Amino acid sequence: MTAPAPRRPGAVADNRLLDRFDLVLLLVLAVIVSQALLDTRGSVWGSFVTHATTGLALVVATRASGARRRVRRALDVLVALTVVSNVVLLLSSGGRPVSPDDLQPEGVWLGAAVALPVIIGRRLLEHPVVRVQTVLGAVAAYLQIAVAYATLFQTVDGLTATHFFGAQVSTTAYTYFSLTTISTVGYGDLVPATDLARLAATSEAVVGQVFLVTFVALIVSRFAAGPGRGARRARDDAEHADDAEHADD
Repeated sequence: MTAPAPRRPGAVADNRLLDRFDLVLLLVLAVIVSQALLDTRGSVWGSFVTHATTGLALVVATRASGARRRVRRALDVLVALTVVSNVVLLLSSGGRPVSPDDLQPEGVWLGAAVALPVIIGRRLLEHPVVRVQTVLGAVAAYLQIAVAYATLFQTVDGLTATHFFGAQVSTTAYTYFSLTTISTVGYGDLVPATDLARLAATSEAVVGQVFLVTFVALIVSRFAAGPGRGARRARDDAEHADDAEHADD
């Protein structure tokens, strides 16, 4: 039997979603698909579907990662307020296109989107034995970095005088550009137009590759080594802790 990963203080004891990173990965993929196909700038329906999917992914991911109760509650409030505001806007407009200024700004998701890979990564490092869920969690965290950068690009576009790409584009372009940047494909059809935009784009390429060659590679190599190595490591850590306790006595 494999030793379960330790729970952090403040984690709910009956949290059924703890370590369910398969669900997290599926939801992150759903977020990418919705953001890549639905323009949230000119369609209230697109904004509602995208924000609802993103909110659900964030809520499930924080629970799977064993986040503290206050973190989960804060995120629940953020998601609820954003989704409800989109529902009100949807009902009041009758589904017709509205002004971009009336839609929920993507910046409200930026903090949560950036923090999520960190929360997932911390939980994965607590796994004494690398399992399938650990690998799926690492992949989900990597893809969430692309989602976070897509949100960052759109936020930069809205806060600066010059558009991110020099002209206004569909919001789907940010997800497309983020995925091609983090994978270092770089088709060249979209090019950042300002110094800040170029800095943001290049930082994603660097962060994505560093994450792959360090964190994901470490997780996969430990998984390939088999459960015996992880079990021995967990047993050695327990023995070291007992020795330290006896030494203090």
